Amino acid sequence: MDARRRARTKQGSAPDTIRTRGNELVTQDPAAELSPTARRILAAARRVLARDGFVGLSLEAVATEAGENKASIRYHFGNKAGLVTALTDLVVHDENVQLLKDLRKGGDDRVALTMRMHRRTTLNAAAYRLFFDLFPNVIRDATLWPRMAELYRWYRELDAMALAPDADEEQRARVEVLTSLTVAICDGLAMQHVSDPDFDLEPVFTLYERLVRSALADLGLTADEKQDEEADAGRGSTSCAPAGDA
Repeated sequence: MDARRRARTKQGSAPDTIRTRGNELVTQDPAAELSPTARRILAAARRVLARDGFVGLSLEAVATEAGENKASIRYHFGNKAGLVTALTDLVVHDENVQLLKDLRKGGDDRVALTMRMHRRTTLNAAAYRLFFDLFPNVIRDATLWPRMAELYRWYRELDAMALAPDADEEQRARVEVLTSLTVAICDGLAMQHVSDPDFDLEPVFTLYERLVRSALADLGLTADEKQDEEADAGRGSTSCAPAGDA
């Protein structure tokens, strides 16, 4: 790892893993540019987090798990904040890749596509347990706030591109007001599912879909005939695809 890369990491700010390229969102593996030793340390940190929670995520525990020493962790990540930043990117990366695959599949019914994406995220309890273990601790460290802000900006843009891929700049600004809510709803449902796996999400997603269709119609961003029919009728909904079909 070069000196400039280490300096960025030591400041608690990993290189961007989320980028906008033209009108397309892309993501890159946060571990792709790391050395084999750094990747081994990061994988060990993820195992420690899954097994012992954030309270057990000490440099000593990670060093033991990785078969390295603390000096090696500091060399590659600077401090615990740098390690947590890289670990946060790693936890969300795989899910982001799948969400982008869903988005690129497209389809005429953009709301149904968004619901499939949110259902996948909500039901991914294993990833969310790790994320929610990290999140409260990230919020306590102001040096990591820009990273979380970037992640949430990316999620809002992802939902906006799913719901209104052909929107112009003015329309995109309006739809991103809506996606601030869709991201919050998805996170809230994921938390409820993690804490209560028996919680019935079906009626919630049915209502959620109707609300999003209605909001898009109110914003003048109705995307398909089905949205027009439901907005005019003020009733009805389409069922969300089962998780296995996403």
